[in-house]
Amino acid sequence: MGFPSTGTCQLCEHTATKAAMARHVVRCAREHDRGGLRETLVHLRVEAAGAPGYWLHIEARATASFQQLDALLRAVWLECCGHMSAFRIRRREVSKRTALGLLLDDPQGAFEYEYDFGSTTALKGKALGFRQGSAIRPAVRVLARNAPMPWRCAECGGKAEVICSNCLDSDACLFCSTHSSHHPCADDEMWLPVVNSPRMAVCGYTG
Repeated sequence: MGFPSTGTCQLCEHTATKAAMARHVVRCAREHDRGGLRETLVHLRVEAAGAPGYWLHIEARATASFQQLDALLRAVWLECCGHMSAFRIRRREVSKRTALGLLLDDPQGAFEYEYDFGSTTALKGKALGFRQGSAIRPAVRVLARNAPMPWRCAECGGKAEVICSNCLDSDACLFCSTHSSHHPCADDEMWLPVVNSPRMAVCGYTG
């Protein structure tokens, strides 16, 4: 995936490159603190394994659980059929009841995640730092995410709107709504929408 990797801050709508966004959200999150009770907040970056153009910056209470992170990842990127999932640190599965603050005690602060053990979507994450800030609600929130990929129609080069799940190994799998009717699989109803997720075109995922 050779597209430029940019994204948008969910707090202020600032647009920046992936690298610059890591610095921006640290400052922006502090500026959006509302006072009151303060607690330890963990800054995470999560990206798709093998497709780093898909990424999220996430802030979470250190006391929030991996289960709460799992719920957020499903809601933003993954959920289609209620599949099972798992987190691993150094290849060992972590109980989802474990607090995310565990990552602050690990020298690497890295984890792996899998959703759906059949048609698997694999992610990798890392704790980039922590701060003392206002208690956030919900306990796990998205600070920034990548901008949608500029996928193009195989016929006209216009904006792609659908993808043929039967032709993923072909260069001709993405189409605009006009040219999708010309595709050989059009009558087989193999179309899925183009969405901003590493799970696009997998297992009926529609975003």
